[in-house]
Amino acid sequence: MSSDASVETLIDELKTDYHRSQFESLFKRKTKHLSGPEKLQARMRINELAKPALGVVDLRKKIPAEVKPYSFQGRTHYFDLAARRLFEEGLRLYKGVFTNDTKQKILALKEHHQQLAESMALAQEKQDKALDSFVAGRSYVRNEERMNMVTSVKMKLADNQQFKAMTVDVSIDGLQLKLSPEPQLSGLKHGRIKVCFSGLADDFVFDGDQEYEYRVVGVKENDVCVYLRLKRLNESSDDALSQFLSSMLAKFRRRYKVNVDHIAQRVIARGHERCWLEAIQALPILLSDKSSSCVVVKTNGNQALLNSWQQHQNDLIAELIEQPWVQSVIHELRNLREVTRKQVLFFRISLPVNKIWREYLLPFQALKKETSLLATLNELRAAGYGVRWYQLTLTYCREKQWTYAELNAIRTPLWCERSAGKTQLPVLQDYRTKGANELACKVLSNEGSVTQEIFRQVLSNAVFLYRDTVDWEPKLAGLMPVADGISKVLSETDFWLANGDRIMGGSRLSSELRKALRRLPPNEKLSCRILLLRVTKTSQREGVIGRYLHDYESFEEAAEYIRFLNEDHNFLAILVSGQPCKGELSEELMADLSYIQRYLPHRARELENSFRQLQAVITLTDVTQALTELAELTAKS
Repeated sequence: MSSDASVETLIDELKTDYHRSQFESLFKRKTKHLSGPEKLQARMRINELAKPALGVVDLRKKIPAEVKPYSFQGRTHYFDLAARRLFEEGLRLYKGVFTNDTKQKILALKEHHQQLAESMALAQEKQDKALDSFVAGRSYVRNEERMNMVTSVKMKLADNQQFKAMTVDVSIDGLQLKLSPEPQLSGLKHGRIKVCFSGLADDFVFDGDQEYEYRVVGVKENDVCVYLRLKRLNESSDDALSQFLSSMLAKFRRRYKVNVDHIAQRVIARGHERCWLEAIQALPILLSDKSSSCVVVKTNGNQALLNSWQQHQNDLIAELIEQPWVQSVIHELRNLREVTRKQVLFFRISLPVNKIWREYLLPFQALKKETSLLATLNELRAAGYGVRWYQLTLTYCREKQWTYAELNAIRTPLWCERSAGKTQLPVLQDYRTKGANELACKVLSNEGSVTQEIFRQVLSNAVFLYRDTVDWEPKLAGLMPVADGISKVLSETDFWLANGDRIMGGSRLSSELRKALRRLPPNEKLSCRILLLRVTKTSQREGVIGRYLHDYESFEEAAEYIRFLNEDHNFLAILVSGQPCKGELSEELMADLSYIQRYLPHRARELENSFRQLQAVITLTDVTQALTELAELTAKS
């Protein structure tokens, strides 16, 4: 122990004996091993700590806790429970004297509360900078108008417990209430309650004791209050409440401001989905259980990929869907209760044989069984033949009875190791395509009905870039409705930053991506990129480490890095693609904007201006499984 530490220990031992008669002899005995300056230092510190404190301690409005007066020796302090305990403990230790030492401990408690408040403020500021988001395919529709009417009500539960609440908005057959947080309110969803509109009776001719029955359809909680969304039961158009609210909506909608939030959300979601679909570079594929054809959606972003699949064989996509290794996954998805996604990895080889182009579809499972196939594919790639690697992501909608798929092209560096002998083409013979037997392939442009079906099961996320002075900054994200893959990461607000570095793999990568987008004219495609991302959540570094896959000279080198990152199971590989766009609203959405204009003109102008500032869409697709499996296969070969 150092000399300073030993002195501090002695001070802690002796300070509480300062007001005892034996203090002087005890001090001499305990400090006889110290030098003169050290004794003086210890004596001065003890005198300062044990000296009676001057003034009072007032914690009112300084800590977020209940503060009560506390009288002592003719003075009134204001303590919370923790400060009172420190005060009384100090009196016990210092023989009934309120000392500077006790006062410092109480003030340190106040500083601790202030630091917590500052931390909460910083967290709130960070959350304010986070991206807004919407869920693709969500309807954001409310069937009737709601007024932002604030009035008091009495709410009664099934066990006759009563609560006072305030309305947030009111409609003929719906209601939203704001209440103080209570434990029994959190489990009310789907329960029945009774509501008396006592506040209406104070301002209008209305029976404030009449009970109306509602069902709780939504509960939202925070630290300050609880919001309940209610649906009216057994509503009648001729009862007193319905007649009163109908009259209010007709006469006073401008006074109470009709709630248009749901319409604004619909405009935001539908408008950005349109830009999203135009920017998708994957091939969206729809396959109905009741149809003999699969529908492929053509957009401005995926025309090159679609053309490559139709260049030598028109029904190649239909034949892909007919493959047994694809059908087995679709069958598995149909038997699952919850909507989830599955990924199928495969190679496609295009070879000219006797001046005729032939196509081969090679599933990833085949490479697992026969690793020598990997060398053959690499030899063909090195020779310049069309050997491409794809990921087919599938999900199934039980209600609609159709399968949705996204076909993404994945580019990887070449393998260094190559066979010295002649390429063995006969090994590919079993995987040669022969044409679709049952399915036909139908190509459609992004029609309205097709768009709605796609976004109910979309499997790629999106980040929308807006013009912020000179630079393009991400300010909105679209999340796929399937709660899997990268959505889990993007749903964490603290993962998002306004500058997009954590989303797009670091400042260098996101900066290069945005620069490339600005150089391209609208409606021109941007080549897909693969980023290797590791989400780190340690206290030292929180964010994403990102690298281009093509930074590596060979796939063996990249695979080694992938295996290293995947050891801690905190690894994400994301296929990032982008395309410039111009936000244009359809006639239907312009009609919605006109409706908003009637009640909130400034809100309508804000929405319209935001679409004018929309510059590009970045799509993010999870390809972690694809890269990790190929990296493991490379290690075994």
